Amino acid sequence: MSFVSKQAKIKKGAIICPFVTITSNCTIGVNFQANIYSYVAHDCIIGDNVTFAPAVKCNGNVIIGNNVYIGTGAIIHQGRTKPLIIEDNSIIAAGAVVNKNVKTGQTVFGNPAIELTKENFKKRLKL
Repeated sequence: MSFVSKQAKIKKGAIICPFVTITSNCTIGVNFQANIYSYVAHDCIIGDNVTFAPAVKCNGNVIIGNNVYIGTGAIIHQGRTKPLIIEDNSIIAAGAVVNKNVKTGQTVFGNPAIELTKENFKKRLKL
C-alpha cells in the first residue's frame, strides 16, 4: 500500500507503485513515475515526465525539472535555506547522493554526487 498526503497535488498520468510515500505540500507533474519504495518529502516540486527508480529518497524542499531520471537508491538531500534544484533533462545515477544543485542536462554519480566526466570517473575509481 502507498501513502499520498491529502495536501499533495498530482497531475494526470502519474504511476504510483506499491510502498511509495508522498508527503504534504508536494506538487507533482504529468506522467510522474514513482517505483516501489520511493519517497517524496514535504514541499517538493516535481516536473513533468520524471521517473524515480525503486527506493529513491527525495527529501524536503527540492525542485526537480522536466524529463529527469533518478536511479535506484539515489538520495536527494533536503534543501536548507533554499530549495535544492535538479534542472531539466538530468540523470541521477543509481546510488548517488545529491547534496547540491544539478544543472540542465548533467549526469551525476557517486557520494557525494559529481558530474559524470571521464576525469571524475577515473578519480572515483582511483585509476
